[in-house]
Amino acid sequence: MINFSDIIATVPQSLLVESKIQHLKELESDLLFSISLKKDEILRAKRQYFSANSLKNIVVIQNHTNLGHLSKHLLDHRINFISADALKTQHIDNNLIASLNDSLVIMTNNLFSEIGTSRLCSLYENTPNTIYAVHDYDNHHWIQNSVQIAIFADIYFPAHQEDLALSGRLNPNVIGGIPCGSNQWEIDFLKNNKTSILNTPRSNEPLGKYYFYEKFIHRNKTIATLSALYPSINITTNDFHHLTDEQKLKEWASHKLHWIIPVLNDLPIRFFDALITGGLPLVPRSLISSLKNLQVPNEFYATYSPLDIVEPALFIKKQLEKFDLEGAEGIERRFNFGVENFHIDRLCAQMLNSCRAIYEMKTSA
Repeated sequence: MINFSDIIATVPQSLLVESKIQHLKELESDLLFSISLKKDEILRAKRQYFSANSLKNIVVIQNHTNLGHLSKHLLDHRINFISADALKTQHIDNNLIASLNDSLVIMTNNLFSEIGTSRLCSLYENTPNTIYAVHDYDNHHWIQNSVQIAIFADIYFPAHQEDLALSGRLNPNVIGGIPCGSNQWEIDFLKNNKTSILNTPRSNEPLGKYYFYEKFIHRNKTIATLSALYPSINITTNDFHHLTDEQKLKEWASHKLHWIIPVLNDLPIRFFDALITGGLPLVPRSLISSLKNLQVPNEFYATYSPLDIVEPALFIKKQLEKFDLEGAEGIERRFNFGVENFHIDRLCAQMLNSCRAIYEMKTSA
């Protein structure tokens, strides 16, 4: 039996709360303002430059799992792709600098970490008229990486609606509201396989294959609890990145329901993969505000409570009835909404438009 009276008295004195209070104190550091001041000077210099000069290139740094399924054109620009491996090893010479100058360079936090701060800072210093934008998929838990990105990036795009106080003190260009989205398939591949998505037979078992992360104890317990009743929800040791696009699509489209278990209170990539393959994502109630902020209609997902984790049968039965009632029309509505709003093409287009607005860019003639 939980005594809330005792908990209310003791939790405010806990290390958890004390660390939060200390965090707030550290935010008052003059160093943070000095960093932000310098970044604002850079912002104004680049804004002045691009108000008179057109953007020459959009350069996307990619690997197979990060921005690897982006289309070759973004709005009115053709994209120049550079692999993370090439950027890690290529000599920083005049040819590389010329390919990045007067450009918008887009990458994710994972690519930022893979390439390394030393090399990226060297490139930044050698390309003073280039805008570096980083989409941070892990700002909810990879704090060290996120802080480095907020200091480095001209525009910082945190994917999750976490506490942005620190990044906001470091960087005058923190743009929220652009989530991780779906990056497993190219948009044309999805459109060409729409009939398959609509007609693939679907299991009543909720899908949820997860990698094990030792530090996320609550998440691991939730997976174990649900896996006892639904083996299709489990910890997997298989690397799904090695599957073909067709194999991945078949697996996702073969289930009606997708049980989404965040590591914290984030909206994971798998939410968008479920939506874009016509499934019904099941998410914690705590994510309702995030979904409303993204203007996701509540008909496109269902929410579960802590009791639904412990006793899921009735909840699953209700969601299967909802899925079956909507049928192919529901699959198609979710597919269309996901493709048009949360495919990586759409999200990168949002980043480009944000860049144009912030830097008051001169448009091409």
